[in-house]
Amino acid sequence: MVKLTPIRKRKVKSGCKTCKIRRVKCDEGRPACRRCVSTSRICDGYGIWGGGGTPYAPPQSNRALSVYCTPVPSGCLNAEEQVCFDWLIKRTAKKFAGLFQSDFWEILIFQASAQEPAVRHAVIALSSAHRSEQRYNSKAAAALNKFDGERFTLQQYNRAIQYLRTNTIQTSHSLRVALITCMLFVTLEYLRGQYHMGSAHLRFGMKLLADLSHPARRSPMTPKALLPDEDFAYNALVDAYARLGTQSAMFGHIPSNICFVAQHPRATLPYIFASLLEARRSLDDHLNRIHCLEAFHHEHRSRSNEEMVNTQIRILADLALWKKAYTATLARLETDKTPGRDKFGYLLLRVYHEMGTIMASVCLSESSKEEIIFDSYTENFIAIMSGFLDLWKSWTATNFREADLSKITTQSADLQNIFKDFKSLSDMDCILESSLLEILEKSASMNDLLQAPDCGGDGFTVETGYIPPVYYTALKCRVPRIRRQAVRALRAAPHREGVWNGPLLARVLEEVIGLEEGDFYAGDVGLNLPTGCLLPMPEDLLVPMVSAEARVSDVRVILPHDVAGDTYITYRKMGLGGEWATYKRKVGL
Repeated sequence: MVKLTPIRKRKVKSGCKTCKIRRVKCDEGRPACRRCVSTSRICDGYGIWGGGGTPYAPPQSNRALSVYCTPVPSGCLNAEEQVCFDWLIKRTAKKFAGLFQSDFWEILIFQASAQEPAVRHAVIALSSAHRSEQRYNSKAAAALNKFDGERFTLQQYNRAIQYLRTNTIQTSHSLRVALITCMLFVTLEYLRGQYHMGSAHLRFGMKLLADLSHPARRSPMTPKALLPDEDFAYNALVDAYARLGTQSAMFGHIPSNICFVAQHPRATLPYIFASLLEARRSLDDHLNRIHCLEAFHHEHRSRSNEEMVNTQIRILADLALWKKAYTATLARLETDKTPGRDKFGYLLLRVYHEMGTIMASVCLSESSKEEIIFDSYTENFIAIMSGFLDLWKSWTATNFREADLSKITTQSADLQNIFKDFKSLSDMDCILESSLLEILEKSASMNDLLQAPDCGGDGFTVETGYIPPVYYTALKCRVPRIRRQAVRALRAAPHREGVWNGPLLARVLEEVIGLEEGDFYAGDVGLNLPTGCLLPMPEDLLVPMVSAEARVSDVRVILPHDVAGDTYITYRKMGLGGEWATYKRKVGL
């Protein structure tokens, strides 16, 4: 007699908590499942994936949950994994969250790690890589330890992928797990210098998110709009992907057809921003619109039609309204009670607004023929460098109030004498205005103290800081003093912001400046930049700029496939016959 073995049903993990407790099949309805509603029960929701409630009550909110409310279950991690997870809590998550509130880095990854093995091993892989970089950076004697760290990172990476492959059922739950894990993979690859692999992960994640949300495009020349939802996890994912998409789009790595924003298409600008996060999201929306309009115009290579011009006018008008709301917000802030993180964030937004204003104003010009148009925006470029200086002064003042100057090495004894007599921020202004970059370039030990805002010496952060606007200034502003100071700013405090590598971009800019200027300023000792003001003096604006025919346009940076690879740039330049041509050039070390 054949013994019949009962068929074991596959256990589904994505049902609501109420149905799991009752051991019944859940239909996973949103916000509350129909099985609970039909039996007049309260649906307890889907954990970190939101939902729950009754037909007469709103879904449950997960925003209040914190890292400490959702620890990884005891026994799930071995000793080495636990060390990396602790590093994640204390260092990695705080670092990658940046200056702005991030529900993804500050809450969601911890909640997901408690429930999803794929996310758990992905965050450990990321934390392991970040820990190795911080501990063994530029130390040849620790090469073996760094190799062991890399091996452990890849092991965790592979385990995360294996767990993802077991989720073959395409449910909303599994898609969100994949989206969280994918964002962690993007960050890990950027951290390791694998820019092409990171960009590939980002494109996949953005497409997956678009498929999950079915965003609607406002018009062919505007970004897609992913509408906010009552689901905390969904909103955190949209914000994280939209932010990183904006960063990569500015660098030229993301096609415009998947560039999107997390704002309602009919949302209007407030008179005053309720928070720094609201101000940042609003400005990101405008930057995305500028990028999409410019990409649409570049693709069609035609003269601006009426619809393009009207779109440009609306963007510029919205940027002006944003500036009014920003100014009103600053006027209402209680400076003494505003957290330092918010102060730096508002200063950074001011710099991005200046850059966005320039980009929106010139986005419909034929860049190959009208590079000279940027000469009309010298005041905006000065405002960008002024904002950068204010950001540094604010950050430096905070660090020196908190730092113990006795820890500075004897190599920097002269710098101790410079700073010991500070009695007010105004006293510091005089010195920082005249020798900020000289101080940073003189002493490597000072980089440990004067860390770039949320970027940290030679470190890495996934969030964008001041690199994009300073790079844009050096690339497009032809006032010799301004662009050279911008290059020095990138070189003085080297760090990476996602795909934006400060020292590498400084070398790119030196190549571009050499191509444009040649020996145009040969023998002009005034451009050697000895100790002097960071911002240009009136006489600096009288120095002649290179001719329109000598300028290059459409500069694109082609990053290497790995850290040891070569970086190239492509650009357009007028040849001897007066014809524009595209060139490719290797960036020297």
